[in-house]
Amino acid sequence: ASFDVKNRELVLPIWKDEEMTKDIYDLMVCHEIGHALWTPLDMLEKAALRKINHSFVNILEDARIERKVKNKYAGTIGVFSRGYNELLAKDFFGTAGADLSTFNLIDRINLFFKNNPNVYFSDEELVWVDRTAKTKTPDDVLDLAEELYKWMEENESETDNHNNGEKGEPMDSG
Repeated sequence: ASFDVKNRELVLPIWKDEEMTKDIYDLMVCHEIGHALWTPLDMLEKAALRKINHSFVNILEDARIERKVKNKYAGTIGVFSRGYNELLAKDFFGTAGADLSTFNLIDRINLFFKNNPNVYFSDEELVWVDRTAKTKTPDDVLDLAEELYKWMEENESETDNHNNGEKGEPMDSG
């Protein structure tokens, strides 16, 4: 699913009926409505000018807008929970049987905010999870994406391969 902030068009995938359940459909609509309401047209342009990794921006912005949707429309809390639980059960994120501790930090942040109960963080990494949960504005997201990418480069481990195209490359947030 996607939302074109310039042309104001919401796009949903066409899946087989058994794949696109009501809960997954509602999740995608609510998620993209969040982008429609709170993701500004120039956000990705600003990210490109600042040379900030697009995947990092997308993952952090998804967490921000989904939190805003849940806060504004309380009924969506269950929608997101049920939808992400179904997507996890369908292995939509490709994590079934995987050792999530081998995933890089940005991917684990993404999975954490998509209700994956098997994501763990070190105390040092929890600072980034907390900061993600507290972003309020698009500029907060851009600043955090830039800082987190830099921190991950400086603290790169064997599992934080966010810049070399290996298994640890950031996954699309879905």
